[in-house]
Amino acid sequence: MTANRSPRHSEEGSAYIVTLLALVVLTILALALAMVTQTEVQVGANEKTINRTFYAADSGLGVAAAEALTSGRYNGLTVILNKTTVGGYSIADKVTISSFVPILTVRCDWCPANEDGVPKFWKVNHAVTANAQRIGWKGNGDPPTDPAQVTLLGQKSLSAMYEFQPWPTPPVESLPTDPAALQQVKF
Repeated sequence: MTANRSPRHSEEGSAYIVTLLALVVLTILALALAMVTQTEVQVGANEKTINRTFYAADSGLGVAAAEALTSGRYNGLTVILNKTTVGGYSIADKVTISSFVPILTVRCDWCPANEDGVPKFWKVNHAVTANAQRIGWKGNGDPPTDPAQVTLLGQKSLSAMYEFQPWPTPPVESLPTDPAALQQVKF
């Protein structure tokens, strides 16, 4: 007698192969989804660092204006903002502010006190630049001065021009004569 093979007998094991192929496809999709999610988390963390650094530089401009308005100080300075320490590591924003440079001093046109022709109030334009760096370092204290011990996470530079009027007296400090100080103010 000849063996008669039915079509069903020749397809034995095909369900196993189809199942394996489906598992391979699903595994590839799951790995791709995990990679995309990981990338999105990193993009979000980078965006947060960029925004913090931008607003730290913006705060530096505000500090420079406040120093000039309240105490008449035009010198550059460095401030540490947003310091956080977790598990022996610290992160902060180091903001270096250029000199608050008066670039134009003219008589205040709309001040009634100046109507007699003798300038008592002034309109003064100033230029200033703030460079913010988001940095990390090991330890709980202030940031190390050695750049090799500091990790740079992000940086941003902002420049602004402020006009103050009425200004009671013209600024006693003129443009800095040091070329390095003038180079810090960028437009």
